[in-house]
Amino acid sequence: MKPKKQIKSAKLKLSKGFSIDKTLNGKYDDQPLFKDKVDRANPILKTVGLPKL
Repeated sequence: MKPKKQIKSAKLKLSKGFSIDKTLNGKYDDQPLFKDKVDRANPILKTVGLPKL
């Protein structure tokens, strides 16, 4: 699994009432919580791509 790209908080606009908890950064990176689902989804995302909002 590739690491996620870091998004700079200055460029990220959150909806009202949402915030980013900086204490969670990297806390769960080594845990394979949904590894099987991610492994199945990655090839689909590479060929089809993410939906546009």
